Amino acid sequence: MLPLEDLLEAERGRRLAMVSESSHWWVGVLLDMLATLAGTVGKQLLRLAAVSGDTRYYPLGLFCTAVIDPAFDLSAYSFAAQSIIAPCAGMVVVWNVLLAPYTLKERLTPSRLRGAILICVGTIVVGLFGNHNDVDRSVKEYLELFSRPVAIVYYVAFVAYSVAMVHVILRRGRFASNVALGALGGSLAGNMFTTKAVVEMADCLYDSGKSEDGCEPNPFTTPTPYLFAFVSLSFATAALYMLAVGLRSFEGLFMITVFEGFMIIFGALSGLVVMGEGEGQLALSLLGYALGIGFILLGLGILCRGEPAFRQEFGSGERAALTGAGGASAECQASGGEQPTYRPPTLYGANGATPQKL
Repeated sequence: MLPLEDLLEAERGRRLAMVSESSHWWVGVLLDMLATLAGTVGKQLLRLAAVSGDTRYYPLGLFCTAVIDPAFDLSAYSFAAQSIIAPCAGMVVVWNVLLAPYTLKERLTPSRLRGAILICVGTIVVGLFGNHNDVDRSVKEYLELFSRPVAIVYYVAFVAYSVAMVHVILRRGRFASNVALGALGGSLAGNMFTTKAVVEMADCLYDSGKSEDGCEPNPFTTPTPYLFAFVSLSFATAALYMLAVGLRSFEGLFMITVFEGFMIIFGALSGLVVMGEGEGQLALSLLGYALGIGFILLGLGILCRGEPAFRQEFGSGERAALTGAGGASAECQASGGEQPTYRPPTLYGANGATPQKL
């Protein structure tokens, strides 16, 4: 019988063998670039449907956001760690800033531009300093990973944060409630560690060279991957619903940026804490990663501070550029030529006082 020290050393050697530098992480980044482009187009179509009243844009937007985007996103997780893929969501901000002034006729205000630039810089910094390693794990090891004390603390903290966001959504003013709605939706979308686990397990179905420790027994003979897939689908569906509701009241240049900013932050945090992707990283790498998160938070702060002034000055004209030639809508023509004031739909009742449940 081997001494305890030899057994521990053998276990350490086995785990080190399972960790490898992913030489194809850049493929995952490129795939996620395509995913973010499709997601941006889908989100803008949802906004277009809300402001133009043309419901034909809803199925197109949902197809791009709920089918094409996840297809590329899932493929990306096969090549790179979550802490690398999550920050790539910041490319949605880039695509949105480039396209929205032309597709949605939205104004690129100084605060929106500065906020978007800071979020993009933060995304690049987080991607550069993130974990580039790939780890093969079995179902048992994933369960152990997700049930560590530090992961449980993260779950409790996220539940408390979600409750606070729901309170803001239901009890605060229109601006705060809709911002909280986009923030919570992005936060749910960022917690995709179960998606990463399912994608890694799916490699067992077509890669015969997969490490025996990760695929024996086949994970799909257990309920674990199906439970993980259900959690991922539930979070993604709730996030998409919250984004769609938020886009009814806010322009895409604001709401999509808030959504993606919180998605990046919680994707990075869950990757570091729950997936353990921060373990074994150099102090300089962790410092750079934290700096990138700081840039993103600063960008979100600038964006949120500048939006109320913009809405006060231009809020009544959001729909005009998309409702027909010369900005005249059907409502305007029906009222004898007088342009009605646009009141974007929100979670509130007609009197603006009684909140309605999601």
